[in-house]
Amino acid sequence: MHPATTKYSITRLSLALGLTLLLALFVAACGDDDESDSSDASGGEVTEVAIGTQPWIGYGPLWIADDQGFDTDHGVDIKLVNFSTDQDLESGFASGKFQAANNANNTLIRLADLGLDFKIALMEDVSLEADAIVSCNPDIRSIDDLEGAQVAFEEFSVSDVLFRYALNEAGIDFETIDYVPIPAADAGTAAVAGRVDVAVTYQPYLQAAVEEGDNCEVIYTAGENPGLISDALAINTEFAESNPEAVVGVLQAWGDAVDYYNENTEDAQAIIAENVDSDPEELGSTFEGVELFDLQQSQDYLASDYETLWNDIRTIMVDQGQIESEPEVSDYLDTSFGEQALEAE
Repeated sequence: MHPATTKYSITRLSLALGLTLLLALFVAACGDDDESDSSDASGGEVTEVAIGTQPWIGYGPLWIADDQGFDTDHGVDIKLVNFSTDQDLESGFASGKFQAANNANNTLIRLADLGLDFKIALMEDVSLEADAIVSCNPDIRSIDDLEGAQVAFEEFSVSDVLFRYALNEAGIDFETIDYVPIPAADAGTAAVAGRVDVAVTYQPYLQAAVEEGDNCEVIYTAGENPGLISDALAINTEFAESNPEAVVGVLQAWGDAVDYYNENTEDAQAIIAENVDSDPEELGSTFEGVELFDLQQSQDYLASDYETLWNDIRTIMVDQGQIESEPEVSDYLDTSFGEQALEAE
């Protein structure tokens, strides 16, 4: 979803050039499958699976899985590789530095447009209230008031998608907005300080802005279109085809972690808070703004709703000029791993 993280603005051209160079290293960088094998405490073989990620609460079940050992229970050793920017995460995934990546769905569409080969195996989360537009100008209390406002958000991020969608729904031309490119981690602070009128960001930065700013108020949330801001797990195609059992193991570990979250919520939230460098009490109700999908929910969504979601986001991105082609979801979606994970339960 966003991915809480610091994401720097990048142009489509610079990303395309960077990925073009890195793709040439893709196969070699993936490494030999044998090198990723290790042993668990009982001596059984486990396959190491490195997953690129960012400190977003929607990816929390993977930290829970690692903390509770759900990964090794299913024959995999999940190694989370943390990044603070979209650009570094995307480049690392493209170059094969890790076998999988947590990404917002709009990011996956952009990577597909740039020619990256991957499989979408898991719908992870949907942001409802955790991504939002916050105004610290008392004269701006709805989307209809935004014309002429200074608005801070990160270009090509989930915040960009949310903001442009809100403008489109209100019939406001983006050109009437004074856009200020600021990463999500700093956008709310800029609004609180009065450097901009409005910020588009997500938790925990959203809550911090509302609490710290005297006149800061949420005026629009991702809940206006559930699924617009959401995340999925992408697996490098070569790795997925060579190690299907490892992909299934990752999904099973995710499923166990979501179950643990639902049954031991306070402890699970503490694990997540530690990994997003926050205090559980500070996050408070922010967890309520994110829906974590268990394995069955993920499989149902991928089978029935994901294509519509992909097409809706793709249309927004085409209109924004973010992508040039119109990648088809059928080239990337693979529900077979989820089916196997559920059958093994």
